[in-house]
Amino acid sequence: MKAIDSILKTSFPLKECSEKECEQCGRIFKLYETPKGIKGACKHCIDQQLMRDLNIPEKEEREMRKEKKFIATFERVTNDLKDATVESYIPKEKSQKQAKEAAMNYIKCFDGIKSLVFSGACGLGKSHLSFAITKELRQKGYKALYIKVTDLFDYIKNTYNPEARISETQIFKMIDTLDLLVLDDVGSEYVKTNEYGYESWASDVLYKVFDIRLNKATVCTTNYTETKLIRKYGNNGQRIMDRMMDLAKAIRLEGESYRKERF
Repeated sequence: MKAIDSILKTSFPLKECSEKECEQCGRIFKLYETPKGIKGACKHCIDQQLMRDLNIPEKEEREMRKEKKFIATFERVTNDLKDATVESYIPKEKSQKQAKEAAMNYIKCFDGIKSLVFSGACGLGKSHLSFAITKELRQKGYKALYIKVTDLFDYIKNTYNPEARISETQIFKMIDTLDLLVLDDVGSEYVKTNEYGYESWASDVLYKVFDIRLNKATVCTTNYTETKLIRKYGNNGQRIMDRMMDLAKAIRLEGESYRKERF
């Protein structure tokens, strides 16, 4: 069976006469002599217009949607945070007011480089503000992931299963390409300590995460002080803190837990 283009050339012979640069995309397309004069068109632009007419997303958009869907699989948000916004956070102490102002300014002046660290006791709204930042920046089109450190470690552990569908390399690649990574509850994880009483595997993973995120926007929350985190992570402790605090604004929240008011 003859190819369609062969049949067309036989039935409707056209003589190629010159070439032209497309005014829209800059690609070169061929011009032909036809009974109605010299004609030609850019196939790429015609295809793109057809895809728009049929509402078919372009390759880059399809890849972006796929990437965002992959990122979303890692996010687990508790019910009390789902509707959290910066505006809905009600500060009751000076430090909480500073934290809210810092969150608002961070969103407004987001540059993909500077970071934030919220520390303090449980129930002061650190997770509320950090997830609110994630949502706001995601709505602006940025690739942002909010993830509890314990969940991150679980995902990485699961990649060691021979039947795992996601590899450790894929997770670290995602972490590297995010516009914003939000790590909630740094230090809350429990991993078997080494012979010196330090968390070895956890500190190795966390160090790698922060090393990947150098000069990239990261928001962290923790119940620990800097000294306690350094002690917790042993040999990697100081290096983790140096990277966690790199280009970061640190705010320690104080006050009574919001959760106590529910009872």
